[in-house]
Amino acid sequence: MNINEITSIIKEYYNKNYDISRLHSGDPSIYGAINDEILFFEENNMDYEIIPGISSVFAAAAKLKIELTSPGTTQTVILTRVPRRTEKFENEDLSVIAKHKTSLAIFLSASNASEVKKKLLSAGYSKDDKIIIAYRVSWPDEKIIFTDIENLENSIFVNRINRQALLLIGGNISYSSDKKSFLYNPEFTHLFRKSPK
Repeated sequence: MNINEITSIIKEYYNKNYDISRLHSGDPSIYGAINDEILFFEENNMDYEIIPGISSVFAAAAKLKIELTSPGTTQTVILTRVPRRTEKFENEDLSVIAKHKTSLAIFLSASNASEVKKKLLSAGYSKDDKIIIAYRVSWPDEKIIFTDIENLENSIFVNRINRQALLLIGGNISYSSDKKSFLYNPEFTHLFRKSPK
């Protein structure tokens, strides 16, 4: 449905005093394209609420039993995509932001794996750096595929994936560290824990 069809149905039932749920996959604030709907609600003085969902990046981290921010690897997570028909921003190009080597979640780009590979390599990753393909995470047909940059395209091809997949690389995803957080260290004091005696 296009935005006019969606908002027409919403308005019809809103005017009949129905409670309406416009369901998005994942979290609506990440590639949810909700700005048009927000504008429609505001222009029509309609009451609405945005209820957060669970993004596939957090569902994937839970499934993989990993922390996206971890001492010794990274304290930053970047959520991005490799655009095809959408607007491109030079300073947000994957070859630029991947240079940080932080945890990187690449959305909506499985069908453009050759470009992802090219940009990751130009950012300084090596062909054997680990990358994870998280397909339809939390759905019954989910797949978690461990591969490397060199074999990314082939792994996507042989698993018949062309969309609904998230690519994870960098930070705690590709590199490991045995460094522990200070948060629960008995010697570490903070507002809720006094110094040991």
